Amino acid sequence: MVDANLRELACSGFMSNRGRQNVASFLTKNLGIDWRLGAEWFESLLVDYDVCSNYGNWNYAAGVGNDARGFRYFNISKQAKDYDPEGLYVKHWLPELAAIPAAKVHEPWRLQPVEQRRFGVTIGVDYPGPVVDLAKSVAANEKIYHAARDLRG
Repeated sequence: MVDANLRELACSGFMSNRGRQNVASFLTKNLGIDWRLGAEWFESLLVDYDVCSNYGNWNYAAGVGNDARGFRYFNISKQAKDYDPEGLYVKHWLPELAAIPAAKVHEPWRLQPVEQRRFGVTIGVDYPGPVVDLAKSVAANEKIYHAARDLRG
């Protein structure tokens, strides 16, 4: 889902609000990237760029504003399955995954070697493997988030 959204942004200058939220969550909560870098990247590519909306949304997604809910993040795999259940959006922007069935297209890194051969995609060759483990990276970044909040008092 994140890859598809970023390809759409790079090709068209547009990304849906749901995509923006997922990408912002992934960059800040999974990769631990400073939200300002994501905001600047979006600023450079969005055709509907608005400084207040962009920086406000990134600030909110990163959890650095006034929000009593603390460390929140999007479960990217669940979001993909909820909002693209047939995988049509992902398959459009990631044509190398087009032959993968809907039930598996949102987590191609989980394909067994026999499935990769069947669907004509080799993870790590035709399509990259994951850059992080989604669950482990969220847990690690949540610890960093809470440590930083504790320092502020």
